[in-house]
Amino acid sequence: MSDTKEESICNVVEMRNAEDWSTRGMNADAAGNYTFAIDALSKSIELNPDEPLTYYNRGIVYDRIGLYELAIEDFNKVLEMEPHDVDAFYNRGRTFVNLGQYRNAIEDFNKVIFLDPEYAEAYNNRGVVYDSMGQYKRAIEDYNEAIRLKPNLASAYCNRGGVHFKQGNNRLGCIDAKIAFELGDHELLEWARAKGFLV
Repeated sequence: MSDTKEESICNVVEMRNAEDWSTRGMNADAAGNYTFAIDALSKSIELNPDEPLTYYNRGIVYDRIGLYELAIEDFNKVLEMEPHDVDAFYNRGRTFVNLGQYRNAIEDFNKVIFLDPEYAEAYNNRGVVYDSMGQYKRAIEDYNEAIRLKPNLASAYCNRGGVHFKQGNNRLGCIDAKIAFELGDHELLEWARAKGFLV
């Protein structure tokens, strides 16, 4: 934004329609001005409560700033209006993970995979849930499928490598850490080096 002053609803009173407010809200989100993004998207919803995309976008912002219950409410609203919205199921699932509600998260990722079997990120995130629950075999199966569908998905290699390390299979863990590193995710390789698994 060219203006150094943080935007607020009060200083953009000239806007009248829901679409303008929605656009302004998304621009604010992209700029990291989350308070204004939520205010603008809420104003858009006030003017047009029947647009599912606006609830979806506000849900994304709520999730981004840790207001998970409000994010769930917005994704629920989207799914009331659009019962087969794959992205709403996916992001609600991610929010359930943030809340530690793993069963609900798995249900949502299952719905995503049913509606779109090629959605690699859904397998990857369901794998994260299984991993968190100690179900390592299922986690690896999901990471394998995510990688099959999207061979450049660095986080899937990182996640799978992490499970290999947990299971004591350092050789496979190091292989995945190196691939993840080449794809831009350095976290697991740095951890493995710190632990002395790599020289």
